[in-house]
Amino acid sequence: MKRFIIFLATMVASLTVAAQSLNYTLNLTNQGNKAISGATVFVDVGRTDESGCFKINAKYNATLLIEAQGYSHAALVLGADPLQRVVPHSATGKKSSLEAPLSLKCELEYPLYVVNGVFIPSFKPHNYTDDQIASMVTTKKWNKVTKAIFKDTVIESIDVARRGVVMITTKEPIAFNTPKNKAQYTVVVVDTEGKPIKDAVVYIRRGRTDDTGSAEFKAKAGRRAIITSAKYENYSTTLTEQTNLSAIMIRRPKQKGVTKHMPSFDGGSISKFRQWFMNYAMEDLQKYSQADDTTIVAQFIVGKSGRVVCVEIIKQNNPRAARVVKNAIYRSPQWSPGMEDGKPVNVSYVFPVNLRGTESY
Repeated sequence: MKRFIIFLATMVASLTVAAQSLNYTLNLTNQGNKAISGATVFVDVGRTDESGCFKINAKYNATLLIEAQGYSHAALVLGADPLQRVVPHSATGKKSSLEAPLSLKCELEYPLYVVNGVFIPSFKPHNYTDDQIASMVTTKKWNKVTKAIFKDTVIESIDVARRGVVMITTKEPIAFNTPKNKAQYTVVVVDTEGKPIKDAVVYIRRGRTDDTGSAEFKAKAGRRAIITSAKYENYSTTLTEQTNLSAIMIRRPKQKGVTKHMPSFDGGSISKFRQWFMNYAMEDLQKYSQADDTTIVAQFIVGKSGRVVCVEIIKQNNPRAARVVKNAIYRSPQWSPGMEDGKPVNVSYVFPVNLRGTESY
């Protein structure tokens, strides 16, 4: 009887430990024993059901990884939209043929979606079926309606003119998530023909390795963990009650024969573009000079066609001058696109603009 009681107590203790989240410490190195920083740790949180669905209560901006047999891994960042449709590529390389319906199209830049009168930056129209949409109106005009919608955002008239606005009214109210809050997300995993993928494993990001290759995260024993890094092969393991983990990642083989060429502007590089920018925008920038120095950092993409797209201000201390910088970059003349192995590619630039304050003179 005593043996049975001891066995039962041991079993209950084991089940209790398995049900609790443990604090894991990971040390990550490459084959040369050098620490790997910036690697992402994903932990298994469940599988999709027969309809390809998986529900998760997660924070806005959480990152998921989807793993399905016969398909390549698919990454997903949760945004405002509570419904997320994922179409992973097949292992043979076949890509999804699904497109967002009834949207204004331009290179890289998605339309500005306004749903039930509210601007939803990460809204994905292909998540919803036609019977959920009551109406859809498109415009590229900066008028009383669009001004009222975007008055408290970073969206300006040039964004509306270039990208267009899709104003959607749904048949039933949709509750959208907001930053810093948790929400109930539904992830739908389907193949390129729209058929649900059952038993796809859903992982959620639990941490990143620091400069010493170390990361700390919480997870339950028995869960699968995947560690990803851009330059290394994915590393996967099943978590045990041993909370100190060490992993050695293998570097991805280098692609042979890849030749890259950066975009060119008027036969020159980014410095030639800066000359054009200063000649074009300096007079307007000086109108908005201030006592302190002005610092503006913009980010933009030179697309495959050579057009400048996706201009964003990522740092600024002078809103009016930042507006001038954004508008000027959008009005850039055509570039020669970047090339990789003879094919045009998108190339991103970070473009700082610094102006001395009036008190400096």
